[in-house]
Amino acid sequence: MARGWGRSEEDQDAEKEQAREARSGPTRGDAPSSDAVTAGKRRTLELSLAHIEELLAKTTQPARREALESARAEIVERLAGLSAERRPPESH
Repeated sequence: MARGWGRSEEDQDAEKEQAREARSGPTRGDAPSSDAVTAGKRRTLELSLAHIEELLAKTTQPARREALESARAEIVERLAGLSAERRPPESH
C-alpha cells in the first residue's frame, strides 16, 4: 500500500475500541431513568404525529385519509396518556 492512502494504526486501534464499546452496550448502572424513557416515548410520538400530519396534507384518497386520521387520533390519545402519567395525583 502506498504511503498516505491507508489508515494509520492509531486510527484502526481507535475504531476497534469504539466498536468493542458499542458491542458491550450499556451496563446495568446506565439504565435510563423513567423520565428519560417517557421523554423518549413522547419525542417518538411527536415525530410520528408530525409525519402523519404531513402525509394528511398531501393525501387526496379518502380511504388513505381515513386511515391517517385514525392513526393521528391514536397518537394524540397516547400523548395524552403520557401527560396523565407525568401529572402528580390531585389532592382534594
